[in-house]
Amino acid sequence: MKIVIMNEFLHGPIWTYENGIVRRNPDMIEKDAILQELNRRAGELYDSYYEFDSNGQSCWFNEDKQKNTRVEMLSLISGIEERLNEINDGSFIVENLEAPAGRDSAR
Repeated sequence: MKIVIMNEFLHGPIWTYENGIVRRNPDMIEKDAILQELNRRAGELYDSYYEFDSNGQSCWFNEDKQKNTRVEMLSLISGIEERLNEINDGSFIVENLEAPAGRDSAR
């Protein structure tokens, strides 16, 4: 099983894959209050970058807001990765697509 960290609109950054298919997060993730709070906060921050009926578009991504909150987002993503590594019982690997090594910036 692979836990992938990546931002997506209306979905927190924690994604579980098994055999290349998105699956429900395992209980060890779903029941971890720390992970759930970090996932919620990162998801809400990422969702806030989207504006509707703004700048002459039905859906507009606010890159300035993204840049201005980059440190906060990277902190949340780092916290998620650290917590996943803490609770990992060896049953999954973690792939962080949002870390600076994975992307130029947390998108």
